[in-house]
Amino acid sequence: MDHRAASIQQIVDRYLRAEASVSMIVMELVQHTEDTSALARILPTLTGDPAKLRALAQHLADNAAGCRTIVSMIRQRLDSPEPASDTEEGIERCRRLFDASVAQSEESSVALYSLGNPELLAAATDEVIGVMDDWGVLKPDRDAIEIGCGIGRLMAPLSSRLRSVSGTDVSPGMIAAATRRLAACSNTSVLLTDGKDLSAWEAASVDLVYSVDTFPYVVLSGRALVERHFEEVRRVLRPGGDFVLFNYAYGRSREEVNGEVLGLAQQAQLQVIRADVSPFHIWNGVGWQLRKA
Repeated sequence: MDHRAASIQQIVDRYLRAEASVSMIVMELVQHTEDTSALARILPTLTGDPAKLRALAQHLADNAAGCRTIVSMIRQRLDSPEPASDTEEGIERCRRLFDASVAQSEESSVALYSLGNPELLAAATDEVIGVMDDWGVLKPDRDAIEIGCGIGRLMAPLSSRLRSVSGTDVSPGMIAAATRRLAACSNTSVLLTDGKDLSAWEAASVDLVYSVDTFPYVVLSGRALVERHFEEVRRVLRPGGDFVLFNYAYGRSREEVNGEVLGLAQQAQLQVIRADVSPFHIWNGVGWQLRKA
């Protein structure tokens, strides 16, 4: 087995051990190789459960067009794991990334592991909403804000479970897509912001703030921006209101990330209800539930 096949085998082994979903593994393989044709040739040569390997290859084949679009998105090199030089540069980098991404694939722009497939994105969205429901944060008399609403994929189904849902984003392209997708949801609104705070909302005006896979980009924009967002969340929450955070940072140990989130919660005087939880099957997101006492 050559070096390339060996590195692919290492990723696939996590799927064979049931440590990650088939969609997450296909996404990682596409990111790793940036070559869907080569990937399709190599998968049949790998070792492991034949039925699982066939299922993996079929998932790649069924979503081949979406995977090729992901390769195109990756090759633009607009996403970077490196911290921004300052807050302004970090926010502008996010704006460029998501404007370009949503123009190529609305589904992949908010969840790369959806592989551009609307049905996969809907299933993953249902999973996130199911967890929020299990955590008891969805009630018909609650008003909510989503930080980083993207195309509004969570806001649409949540509109029937909450009194109102507002979304923020720094990307005009994302806001345009969300506005179109939420046209039939009368209790939703989206707002293009500068990404620095929640100043459009008054103190103690909402019952729920949630953010799904957005904070890693806030983190790359600097500690000051992260602290400001935690302070703003506490300011806009009513007493007893919840802050649900799914994914805080990429490329760091869970112990380090959890310690940082708990420190931020203490600094912002938010009570920890749940911490460092992995409640998903399709997605690999990690969650926290914090509350304003």
